[in-house]
Amino acid sequence: TKQNKTIAIALKKDHDALYICTIVQISDPGYIDHLRKENVDIADSYLRALEDAGKGVCKFYLEDCKVKNITNCHQVVITSNHAKEELTRFSEEKQIDMIFVAPRGLSKIQQLFIGSFSQYILNHSKCDVVLVRT
Repeated sequence: TKQNKTIAIALKKDHDALYICTIVQISDPGYIDHLRKENVDIADSYLRALEDAGKGVCKFYLEDCKVKNITNCHQVVITSNHAKEELTRFSEEKQIDMIFVAPRGLSKIQQLFIGSFSQYILNHSKCDVVLVRT
């Protein structure tokens, strides 16, 4: 969210890297599998379109970094039906010190069946996690 990234930008030191991450959750991986069987090019185009949409979200924040003369900022788009696991793995690989995460606003029933992304990150990340209310 805008609030997460604003806080992260404010806390960033010159030597820190800032990864601005957008999650594009693939809710029906079976659909991608079906597309691949029918036409690999269409499936790949669909996944590229999802990633491009995520990059569009990141672009706004990267431009904000440039305007504020903040260096060492990177965009990351995670397109997966296992996005919470991917983000946790990414944070370990890059030795991330802190993750800012905002709840997506799922109802209690949706959280029961789908699980809370924020809760997963809080419980499984090896770094500090800041939960920001939106």
